Amino acid sequence: MAVVRSTYPHADIVAIETDAARRMPGVLGVWTGQDVIADGLGAIPWERLPPTPQDAPHPTPPVPGDPAIAQPQPILASSRVLYLGEPVAVAVAGTLAQAKDAAEAVVVDYAERQPLMDVRSAASPGADLLWEQAPGNVCFRTDLGDPKATAEAFSKATHVTAISIENERLVQNPMETRGYVGLHDAETDCFTLYASAGKPQNTGRALARDIFHLPEDRVRVITKDVGGGFGAKNPLYPEPALVLWAARQLGQPVRWQADRSECFLADYQGRGQATDAECAFDADGRILALRVRVLADLGAYLGQRGSTAANMWRTMGTSVYDIQTIDFDLRGIHTNRVPTCPYRGAGAPEAIFVIERLLDTAASELGLSPTELRRRNLIPASAMPYRTQGISTYDSGDFAANMDAVEAIADIEGFAERKAESAARGLRRGLGYANLVEACGAGIADRADISCTPDGQITVRIGTMSNGQSHETVYAQMLADKLGIDIARIRIVQGDSNETPWGMGTGASRSMTVGGSALVHAGDELIENGLPVSADLLEAAPQDIEYEHGCYRIRGTDRLVTLEDVAARVITDGAPADRGLEASHCYTPQDSTYPSGCHIAEVEVDIETGAVVLLRYSMAHDVGLALNPMVVEGQLTGGVAQGVGQALLESNIHDPQSGQLLSGSFMDCGMPRAHGLPSFETRIIEIPCTHTPTGAKSVGEAGPTAAPAAVINAIVDALAPLGVRHIPMPATPETVYRAIQSAKR
Repeated sequence: MAVVRSTYPHADIVAIETDAARRMPGVLGVWTGQDVIADGLGAIPWERLPPTPQDAPHPTPPVPGDPAIAQPQPILASSRVLYLGEPVAVAVAGTLAQAKDAAEAVVVDYAERQPLMDVRSAASPGADLLWEQAPGNVCFRTDLGDPKATAEAFSKATHVTAISIENERLVQNPMETRGYVGLHDAETDCFTLYASAGKPQNTGRALARDIFHLPEDRVRVITKDVGGGFGAKNPLYPEPALVLWAARQLGQPVRWQADRSECFLADYQGRGQATDAECAFDADGRILALRVRVLADLGAYLGQRGSTAANMWRTMGTSVYDIQTIDFDLRGIHTNRVPTCPYRGAGAPEAIFVIERLLDTAASELGLSPTELRRRNLIPASAMPYRTQGISTYDSGDFAANMDAVEAIADIEGFAERKAESAARGLRRGLGYANLVEACGAGIADRADISCTPDGQITVRIGTMSNGQSHETVYAQMLADKLGIDIARIRIVQGDSNETPWGMGTGASRSMTVGGSALVHAGDELIENGLPVSADLLEAAPQDIEYEHGCYRIRGTDRLVTLEDVAARVITDGAPADRGLEASHCYTPQDSTYPSGCHIAEVEVDIETGAVVLLRYSMAHDVGLALNPMVVEGQLTGGVAQGVGQALLESNIHDPQSGQLLSGSFMDCGMPRAHGLPSFETRIIEIPCTHTPTGAKSVGEAGPTAAPAAVINAIVDALAPLGVRHIPMPATPETVYRAIQSAKR
């Protein structure tokens, strides 16, 4: 299958001519949005209810996808296109080359409209409206805090710092692009989708319910290896629906694989916020109040979980700082851009970048060091549990200890000498801090099923899906420790909606804190379920049996039976032969986990060229109990690399007038590479979470949350003597050079 995509970000579709394409060699079918309507297919709905203002009434929540809230996205546009690359037709042929030739032969007659490519312009008075149900292009609005108290605090402030930040959109660019194979069984009217999907079960449910209007069990989704995800592969897209629909039309399997250009055009993007923030300080440099105004660029449609990033301000918008008075105003704005979805960090990197840039700017204006201003405003460990002025309660953490640990490994005392050495070579060296806290792993429950068979194998079926985070290793390690058995006996089954229990897939760093908690409890229940059977085999009372190292033993004796023996008896008594002794647990998280950390970046800047070199990068992280320290360090390292990419390299540039994409390949949008990164210094701090059974906190999104702020703060620190006060991302040599020249003027 090849997809015909809109060549305009905003236009009416006057007509689509497909006759020539249908007659081309090898072509099996060509379909448009009108065919979708004629076949009665549905559209992709929003899934997460957007937040509402504090004083809004709370009627019965609308059904997900309710167009009164936000318009669902059609799988093929029929009357108008609202973003560059939106699918308008598909061609299916015997070979990829034939399908692409047919797609190029489809002629679309457009009536071009002026696009809204900038979120501030889209939110300005008088801007063209994209949707009637979104006056002012505001899809949703929410607020938090006390505007009156905030105004009073600002009136009493000794100093006020204000900044405006553009957190540009990012193309997520997983290592392997999205791909799908669709099959349809005409006898049962059941679909099977092979997908590189981070949430295979969620994808299958949405396809069945919202696109084909079928019971959920009629769409099976199978995911083997995802090939990298970071969020972009989690939502439902038009293409998986289209391969299934085409497979039903043709009676044979249909495959689609995105090329890299389509990834730049059509993958749901991350970030994209314009923020104005002000912070009021007293004479001692302590924060009196924080005022924030956020415009979140949602794109043309509200994605399935497109409201997540803006809502993150409510959960951790004051970060690690003791801020008692806030006034947040958050708006989700429609633009003529591809929809957004959570991207590794899902709103936390945007908020942390604003807060940490605000504090660095304030420190410069107040004549304080960045570390001193931060330390004066940290929430003390003695205050835990700490209720923020948002909607969170931090259960544990020691933010000062994070800073102590990272300053030790970053060799802060030796920085002055290193800075002088750089200056002797005509270069500027800078140091940048970034504190962070995240809110991860809350929300929907997940389930783990365990079965033990007489051959000694333990099978875990779980609804999360590894995208490369080592689930297969850590889940097996956790259960092996719980049952006291060899890890080689454990098999992890994931990524098949028919074989695994109901689940929400992987996202929001919830696999170990939610899925892992379900697994630990299921392990306890497996042991408990085997007690009466083992007691019967041993001819003893259940209360006299103890479990240890894969065996049930009569206390004080050497009489025992193994898990395998118990499984065999259970099967003899009528249990399925492929299941044996079983247990299942559905875990509903009580709250988010709140991992925290402090990062320090050290850079060198050539003021003649604007080139930036990242020399050192240090981080200390409280991850609760580190279930596997090597995996934790790998998660942090990979995440920081992505954050450095955002800070220094990655661009998503459109022509402001035509809306055409100018950075549509790796020739124009750089990716971080090993030779551009230093060896990272990491210190893992373990302050257990008080409400997860393992004590673990989330860690997968910490790296990209802190790294952009740390790197940009370091660059600004290096260039501050030249009068540079801010560097926009990405800090390419051209961007840095322009900032230096502007400061000189």
